[in-house]
Amino acid sequence: MSTAVKAVVFDCDGVLVDSEKAWFVGIVNVFERRGIHELVTGPASDLYGASVGDVVAFLERELGQQLDRQAAAQEIYDAIIEAINEGVVAIDGAVELLEQIRGTRPLAVASNGSRETVEASMRAASIPFVFDAIVAFKPPLRPKPEPDLYLRACELLKVAPSGAIAVEDSIPGARAARAAGLTVVGLGTTEALRATVDLVVPSLFDPSLFALLGIEPRRP
Repeated sequence: MSTAVKAVVFDCDGVLVDSEKAWFVGIVNVFERRGIHELVTGPASDLYGASVGDVVAFLERELGQQLDRQAAAQEIYDAIIEAINEGVVAIDGAVELLEQIRGTRPLAVASNGSRETVEASMRAASIPFVFDAIVAFKPPLRPKPEPDLYLRACELLKVAPSGAIAVEDSIPGARAARAAGLTVVGLGTTEALRATVDLVVPSLFDPSLFALLGIEPRRP
């Protein structure tokens, strides 16, 4: 076990659970109810890693009117959970990694989703519940790319951010973790992500991630 890495904080969607499609399906369904049908071929990439608050603001701009933001956010969350419950799977290597590091150091999840979407995603994907804390977006905490979720996770885990690593797959998430002072591991291969994180891994089986954690990889 690495004594330097005292805790690990994971993003949920795209890191532990392959749930981005479910999120997008839920968001598209809400937009289509309001007559906005071009989201699939439009600026969908702008919503990658965004919070539901960002999605509501985007919806307001598309409609050209103000909404009841709380009601709109709840509608989006409900649509996402409905899509999640239709079936999502764990990211390749997530279960194996969690099982190997469980009990070796404190673990947390920090997500721009709600507590309900995080729990629904992990339950649907059969992610083992090995976490000491789950920090989901809820005011007064600010969503990623602000550092609040990561700072709160480290506070709950009773570790300094400098002693923790974050595993992220989105630019907003990576920026949030970096702003909080964590070492940031980026899951993916995009150049934009590479420029934002401390270490890039193409998969959760990557030996460099295991080396950072001070454990031996065990790929089946």
